[in-house]
Amino acid sequence: MPSHQIHLAIAKRYMEKHKVEEKEEFIEGSIAPDFIKPKEISHYTIPIPRESLFEHLKAKVDLERYLRENKIETDYDKGIFLHLLTDKTFFTEFFSEKFLNSINYHEFTEDLYTSYGKINKYLEQKYPLELKEEIIDKIGKEIEESKKHHQVSAQAGKSILPLEKIDHFIEKMSSVNLEDYMNN
Repeated sequence: MPSHQIHLAIAKRYMEKHKVEEKEEFIEGSIAPDFIKPKEISHYTIPIPRESLFEHLKAKVDLERYLRENKIETDYDKGIFLHLLTDKTFFTEFFSEKFLNSINYHEFTEDLYTSYGKINKYLEQKYPLELKEEIIDKIGKEIEESKKHHQVSAQAGKSILPLEKIDHFIEKMSSVNLEDYMNN
């Protein structure tokens, strides 16, 4: 899954491009699914074995089921939907099927967390976002723990997230029209 910093950068750019009335609610929604345990429930994951990493990652988010079971009425709801859409797109478009079939799940997650450790500071500087105290109180501790984990992991594997590609992904996801996805 994209790091919290990637989700926050997308939320920031989305709010710059689209009308969002309750910005704090939107931001909170844009990272909320990662703080609901287990993630399989908050992401509407379809259980599938890890034998094929490509197929396993495709099943990480079931957007159709999410839309069937939820109404998207508030900016918080839109933030959640953008988060899930971002995760789905990240897993199905960011990495090639050939690459995912050439690596196992353990190597992939190690390399992904290594990458987060290397790019998070860049993202925080390029896409600064002031979080309200209430949001920091709710999620700040988890974000800090995640950052520490990513910093430790930065030494473990190799980087698989080129900055130019991440910037392009952030621009792509922040430009989506959520209503188009919700109505299809």
